[in-house]
Amino acid sequence: MKDDFKSLSPEDLKKEILSSSEEVRKARFQFGVTRSLENPKVIRNHKKRIAQALTVLREKELSAKGKLKQIAPKAGSAPKVAKTSKGKKK
Repeated sequence: MKDDFKSLSPEDLKKEILSSSEEVRKARFQFGVTRSLENPKVIRNHKKRIAQALTVLREKELSAKGKLKQIAPKAGSAPKVAKTSKGKKK
């Protein structure tokens, strides 16, 4: 699915986002008001499509600016938190 979006131009991605947003709006109306939506997963699927299209669009914007870096998180590189000792009473 994401590979399909990578081949689209930014204008086509924006059109896809708008059409999926419209489908989500229609499906929510059907489900919320009339309860006639046969498959409620349609909403979730369109929301995923929107997120994927937005991600690819952002990647294209960053790569056009030359700021996209391929960074892999290092294992065990989480910041260490200093342990505080609670005052012990004798």
